[in-house]
Amino acid sequence: MWPMGMMAWRIGEIRDVREQIEWIRDAGFEGVGFHASPGVPGEWEGIDPYATGRGARAQWKKALSHFPLIEVHAPVNCVLREEGLGAAADEVIYILAFAGDLGATVVTAHAKPPDPERKRSAWLWGDTLERLNGVAAVNGVTLGLEVVEGFDSIARLGLSNVGVTLDVGHMYHDDARPLRPFGTLGEVVHRCGRALAHLHLHDHNGAADHVELGTGRVDFGDLWSALRGVGYEKGLMLELNPDRCPPEGILRSRAWARERERIGG
Repeated sequence: MWPMGMMAWRIGEIRDVREQIEWIRDAGFEGVGFHASPGVPGEWEGIDPYATGRGARAQWKKALSHFPLIEVHAPVNCVLREEGLGAAADEVIYILAFAGDLGATVVTAHAKPPDPERKRSAWLWGDTLERLNGVAAVNGVTLGLEVVEGFDSIARLGLSNVGVTLDVGHMYHDDARPLRPFGTLGEVVHRCGRALAHLHLHDHNGAADHVELGTGRVDFGDLWSALRGVGYEKGLMLELNPDRCPPEGILRSRAWARERERIGG
């Protein structure tokens, strides 16, 4: 079975990120994720890399050492895209170093690959990813680009420490518009191939995403089959909205996913 983690965002009424991580550990998850952001006071909390010095980073590394899978999610407004690519890359570089200090295994950052017909943009994109690949390697982490298109352009680069974070629920946004060019989730996985670095798991019920697994329209059977087909050996991270999924729903989601893994679909 693939190692499975849970994203610390807000679990039930728990907002303090330390308490969230303890809940995830005590629930027996093999991994944990959190946002490199202070969050929103009174709503949710992450870990702010800009307010976490060397000593605090060492303490966090010790606290997280129980988990073999650790994801650091870059702030959602940090997007690697054509406009402002250099500034976004600089922020990702800082977060890669932060993740390395904490002993993390993967950093996820939102991205929008350029149109491949725009040759200069495509060249700058590839050059930037090669630069980020080197920084990720030095820090012992993999950078997963959370995209809903351009999977081929990332896979073709064949970078050792930069790949794709596939957010399965996001492929069903806007009545599954991102999924239509590919037909199935399995085809997306095969397009990524060995470049598939990480997965975010949640369901989409047609009206909202980040809901409990098994309550929506995501084709997890096709996903599991494709993951086996490409020899996927990395992790899965539950990413469930605390306003739509209570703590018991998190545990049901894990059990549901494990049972589908066991029976093959």
